[in-house]
Amino acid sequence: MFRLGCGRVMGLRIVVLGVLVLVLILIPTTGVAQECMDCAVSAATELNLRQDPSLEAPVLRIVPEGSSLQQAAGDETNGYVPVSYDGVSGWVIALGLASSPEEAGVGAATAAPAAPTTASADGRVILEPLLLRSGPSIEAEPILEMPEGAVVSLTREGAENGYVTVNFDGVIGWAYADFLGEPSDAA
Repeated sequence: MFRLGCGRVMGLRIVVLGVLVLVLILIPTTGVAQECMDCAVSAATELNLRQDPSLEAPVLRIVPEGSSLQQAAGDETNGYVPVSYDGVSGWVIALGLASSPEEAGVGAATAAPAAPTTASADGRVILEPLLLRSGPSIEAEPILEMPEGAVVSLTREGAENGYVTVNFDGVIGWAYADFLGEPSDAA
């Protein structure tokens, strides 16, 4: 009788453990998968608000540096996050967002290297360290690395696959356009 009771207790434990595992598998997780829904974030630099999470997607709006955006529900895709700006929903590059206006202004006042161009509509600032490449793709041979905050000028000789041609200290090559921002008016 003692053996029968131990076997029954052991069987009951296995059933309870199995039910717990089944419950954990079947109950969807909440809160962890979505980091933010309707969170206010700030543009750390000028951003392209794109229709889809792709460099090839059309630009719906230009989001000025320091602007407030609402981060929408959804996961980061291709380095882009879903947001809403000025009543328009779209996608911006995740690296261009800051959690607060104060944090967004941190990178804006860094020392700027000598500008290779005069103040013109063709001047752009490097938002993150960026490779200058020999062609318009990630597979193209890197020429050199351009530091964050450096100023380049658009040559307007080419735009392809999300890359544009730029002049960096006399060296012309291709740069990934979403990592280029407008220089601030306080030059």
